[in-house]
Amino acid sequence: MTIVARSFGFTQWFRRWPMLLLVALPLSACSAFPMHHPELQLLSIQPESVGLVAQTFLLSLKVSNPNDSALHAKAGEARLYVQDRQVAYGLLNKPVDVPAYGSATVSIPVTGNFLPLLGELGSVSARAGLPYTVKGYLVTGMLDMRIPFTVTGALHLPLPPDSSAVSP
Repeated sequence: MTIVARSFGFTQWFRRWPMLLLVALPLSACSAFPMHHPELQLLSIQPESVGLVAQTFLLSLKVSNPNDSALHAKAGEARLYVQDRQVAYGLLNKPVDVPAYGSATVSIPVTGNFLPLLGELGSVSARAGLPYTVKGYLVTGMLDMRIPFTVTGALHLPLPPDSSAVSP
């Protein structure tokens, strides 16, 4: 009578490896993809440098993270549209971490030419303001997923109700 002993060798472990991957991959992917997109709000537009041909402004955006895991944005871009015309473009130049159920401020320098808009400032009413849109995306996660965003509103110029920004 012979006794045959079976051992868990490399071949049996190797056969179970794909099963472990199939179970672990969806669990790790949950943290890579946020369940809800972050919400963005324009806080301010501040001039950095003003030249005759190009102007640079700093867009300050508040990023709110409604997810239960932190959001790490390592890159991104923003395009500023005023009255449906693109006037500035910029890239996120440093990573930003937004805590779970929290918010953080992102500053994106944008460069463009605002001079063509000067002629239209006279027709802007102080109450309605100058319509703007900020479109862009944030790059986040292990797979460099792009999360698009759009922020709209109106820039309110410091004008009295019955005056014009352009003098005759």
